[in-house]
Amino acid sequence: MARTHRGTEHVAQVPPRAPRRLTSTTRSFTVGEGKGYLTVACTEDGRPAAVTIFMAKQGSTLAGLMDGFSTTITQGLRHQVPLEVFVREYVSMRFEPAGMTNDPEIKHASSVLDYVGRRLALDFLPYETRVEFGVLTADERAAKELQDNVGDAAWADMIGMAMSAPTVTGPRQG
Repeated sequence: MARTHRGTEHVAQVPPRAPRRLTSTTRSFTVGEGKGYLTVACTEDGRPAAVTIFMAKQGSTLAGLMDGFSTTITQGLRHQVPLEVFVREYVSMRFEPAGMTNDPEIKHASSVLDYVGRRLALDFLPYETRVEFGVLTADERAAKELQDNVGDAAWADMIGMAMSAPTVTGPRQG
């Protein structure tokens, strides 16, 4: 369908219709004092197609904002926006409620959207992409720290050796 606007022609893109049946999972979560539910509906091939964030205090500002974010994520996914785009924006976003979570793989979140971004990353993104965002499971973090510490220890030894090596200086002038 073509429309004209101020002399330019725009072609409206109609996103593909979501399947009538989707498989979904709902996870309850807490972030600091905030309690909510995250529901992700997936296509037959396991890709997220719809995301709903429901906060316990219906009618609150936070609940309304999460409804809006849910709609934005779902519409973006429907228009083929890669999940990585949302995760990149939401991870490390800071606002209240923030703090400890009840999710053993995500101990702390700096906001509800930080938690949602991290949970979506852990559930749907490959390891290499999650490393870029700094989103790893507890086991992956431990393995990475072990690997990184070995590298750091070797580097520290090289610096220590260089610092302990005798230096040769010329005679003082003056």
